[in-house]
Amino acid sequence: MEKLHRNIKLIFAVFCGLFLCLLGYLTYFQVYERQKLIESSYNRRLWEQEESITRGTVYDIKGRVLAATVEENGVKRRVYPQGPAFGPLLGYSSRKLGRAGLEEVLNGELLGISQQDPMLVLRQKVLGVSKGNDVYLTIDSDLQKKAYELFRGRRGALVALDPNTGAVLAMVSSPGYNPGLAEQQWEALSKDEASPLLNRAIQGLYPPGSSFKIVTLAAALEGIPDIEKKTYETPGYVKVNGRVIRDYEGMEPGNYDVKKAFRHSSNSVFVKIGLELGKERLFAKAQEFGFNSRIPFELPVTVSRFPGFSLMSDDVELAEDSIGQGRLLATPLQMALVTSTVANGGKMVQPYIVHKAVTPLGYVKNFQKTGFTKQVIDGVTANKIREYMVDVVENGTGTPAKIQGIPVAGKTGSAENPHGKPHAWFVGFAPAHDPKIAVAVVVENAGSGGRNAGPIARDIILQYLKGLR
Repeated sequence: MEKLHRNIKLIFAVFCGLFLCLLGYLTYFQVYERQKLIESSYNRRLWEQEESITRGTVYDIKGRVLAATVEENGVKRRVYPQGPAFGPLLGYSSRKLGRAGLEEVLNGELLGISQQDPMLVLRQKVLGVSKGNDVYLTIDSDLQKKAYELFRGRRGALVALDPNTGAVLAMVSSPGYNPGLAEQQWEALSKDEASPLLNRAIQGLYPPGSSFKIVTLAAALEGIPDIEKKTYETPGYVKVNGRVIRDYEGMEPGNYDVKKAFRHSSNSVFVKIGLELGKERLFAKAQEFGFNSRIPFELPVTVSRFPGFSLMSDDVELAEDSIGQGRLLATPLQMALVTSTVANGGKMVQPYIVHKAVTPLGYVKNFQKTGFTKQVIDGVTANKIREYMVDVVENGTGTPAKIQGIPVAGKTGSAENPHGKPHAWFVGFAPAHDPKIAVAVVVENAGSGGRNAGPIARDIILQYLKGLR
């Protein structure tokens, strides 16, 4: 009898445990996952709901339509009047294909089912409102289309930020596609080797090349005493454990201080600086700039990778990482944040692209972020890097980005890759001493960063600053 009682207690305890697990499981989905499940593009009920609710309109920062719903003969259709410059960013909303890009991320807002004041929901139901919320982005459509045109069909990406607030002014991925034709062209788009469906600005990973020397320089200015008084002799190359790393053609051998080496983007000198820094300090500084961490943003961003060091790591790996090569990979958004941090006195701001949402009854929900994410480098270090970056554009590899009457701070990069010619990079900001815009540009397999990415950045900076006058 005692054994029977023990077994009954055991079975009771097991069932109680199972019941608590089920209760916890249901509570978790009700409290934490409820809204995500409601707004998911896989939720078939949303498509049925969209028959009775007109999907909200997406506008740029100046109120120009980027995506809207039109009804013809009782059939609703999503239209995208700005064309392929916005394809990878906006994505599409199609019953046949599903949703992608901002159309997916903002699905709850555009259908008016995102979490909001219950009284507002009640008022809309009483008044018979059958329209979702309109959404305003921080993007300037003129700037976006201009940037897209500057790529001339070449593969690459551009991200332009307001370094003071983190607002995304332009986010271009080339080549793009017209979202309104996604259904008709789906087979061709999905098989296209140029990957137009990919948003390279946030999903593309590239070796940053010499544009990463901003991070190495920041670590050196903070970690190597009297670094600015030192000179480094270079014959035009450096040997590290048998590996030869060369400077770019046209760079003269000789003695270089750190400013001159940065101006001419000397690989050999920055390899020596990286080795002097050591793997721990360089790795720590890259982490502070956001590498190996997920960038908080409305759209999912691929994590930029600074490889961790193991017991098997050697100086060759450290040397390559010091100049943005090896296994080091970054998204254009990540490099835009790096240069934006310098522009903002060492403060890294959180990027955002959704400005506000407006309900059918006129209630405004602001999404603008406040404050900064973290102090990555101190103001003194940031000002020194700013001075070096101005020198790059005035006297070094970045002269193609020079603008008459407007001081520009920048850094070029020509990142070697195993699949063809080097990727061309340019990162910078302007005006140098009162920054209003920070830009990162990468053009795939284009060669020199100064000659191929610099002019794109220059034209975008100039157009944006003209618009502020």
